[in-house]
Amino acid sequence: MGRVKVSLEKKTEIKALVEAGFTQRDIAEKLGVSKTCVFGVAKKLKRNLPLSNLPGQGRKKASTAIDDRNLLRLCKKDRTKSSQLLSSELVLSNGKRLSAQTIRRRLVDMGYKSYTAKRKPYRKPSQRKQRLSFARQHQYWMKEWNNIIWSDEAHFEVQGGGGSVSVWGCMSGGVRGPLVMYSGNVNGPAYIKIIEEALPMFIENTFDPTNKEWAFMQDNAPPHKSAYSMKWFKDNNINIFKWPATSPDLNPIENIWDHIDKELQKMKPTNVTQLQEMIQDIWLGVTPMYCQKLVNSMPNRIKQCIKSRGGTFNKY
Repeated sequence: MGRVKVSLEKKTEIKALVEAGFTQRDIAEKLGVSKTCVFGVAKKLKRNLPLSNLPGQGRKKASTAIDDRNLLRLCKKDRTKSSQLLSSELVLSNGKRLSAQTIRRRLVDMGYKSYTAKRKPYRKPSQRKQRLSFARQHQYWMKEWNNIIWSDEAHFEVQGGGGSVSVWGCMSGGVRGPLVMYSGNVNGPAYIKIIEEALPMFIENTFDPTNKEWAFMQDNAPPHKSAYSMKWFKDNNINIFKWPATSPDLNPIENIWDHIDKELQKMKPTNVTQLQEMIQDIWLGVTPMYCQKLVNSMPNRIKQCIKSRGGTFNKY
């Protein structure tokens, strides 16, 4: 992983905490920097060296201006090429090659952004048929979608390693629901433990007791469909909305996971604690208007599903 430049202001903060007796681990977690960075500042303090880098310090660029122009030419020729493929094709003037990570950095410096192509789930003909049947059955639904509680799980990681967080969340038309963080493998009992307090409370606070039209949407993951889970839903009078397999593109809450992921890439958490706090903050920033906008996209998602005959679609 490339070295991240740390500002003189940040180094001054590290210095103050080192002199105050904090451990290097505590300082790293508190300020969101690596332990290597803290060690470097502490080493300079011990040797009475200035915190700022001396002129000429730092690793020299592996590529020349000509190499960078050649990289730009290759990128413009085919913008779908991955950094790994560009790495294998670009030979530097010194006969060496750049790593895929360095190539991504160079392209960012040139004003380019990297994107990861979304993987399209494989669907059996029977699953496509099921999706098409579901879409046709609900093609005239409009306001009815507001009675569905949309739920899903997601997994987020600290970039470059350092831990991960799993979450379950739900929403409805114009209402952001609860977000529950959890860890470990999930089976039927573990799944119910995650939702057993949050879901009933959300239902009680969202729907009028006279409303008998609402239903709870979940995908067909084994823990969701286990005998243990289904008994709990029945005992708690929670209506399950029948959902077609392999259909994340039909679930509007998926857009919220994408939104959280993009925001985390900007915020760059360095440990699990920061990751948890940032996920919670982003989730709380999801507005009722945005939730309603996502639910309002359902008629078009259904239309696109019918148009693709139960296949994959991207725009809704």
